[in-house]
Amino acid sequence: MRLLRGQIGRTLALSSAQFSVLLGVWHLERRGVPTVKAIADHLHVAAAHVTAEIGGLVEAGLLAKSAHPRDKRAVEIALTRKGRELFQRIMPMLREINEHLFAGISYGEIAMVRRFLAGIIAHGPAALRVTGAHIRAQSPGSVSSVPYARPRMS
Repeated sequence: MRLLRGQIGRTLALSSAQFSVLLGVWHLERRGVPTVKAIADHLHVAAAHVTAEIGGLVEAGLLAKSAHPRDKRAVEIALTRKGRELFQRIMPMLREINEHLFAGISYGEIAMVRRFLAGIIAHGPAALRVTGAHIRAQSPGSVSSVPYARPRMS
């Protein structure tokens, strides 16, 4: 997907990360005006990363930033007219790409993958906590005294 977004981005003179942020804003605007945090959460990346990419997209005239009306720490992000026109222009290409990308895949299969990935995302923080606990338990420069046992596949 990253390679695909990179190639789509290149057709628009954007990086893969810029196109991902732009696509995220386009998607999230259906529910209202997204904040930097909402975009970062949607893309599962750090807000600082999103902020950096937004800067270039604002310079290109594709996105606009504004202060959140209630939370002075938050910044709202919106597609500009130029950004909306870009999506109008590339929508036929995106449809054609999706036709090939999802050929032969049923809605049920997509829903199953979505549930699977949602579970991985939901349980990721717990897995990171376990890793952190193991790292903290080791003394600097030593290897854990507990050998790693690879799970058996049945």
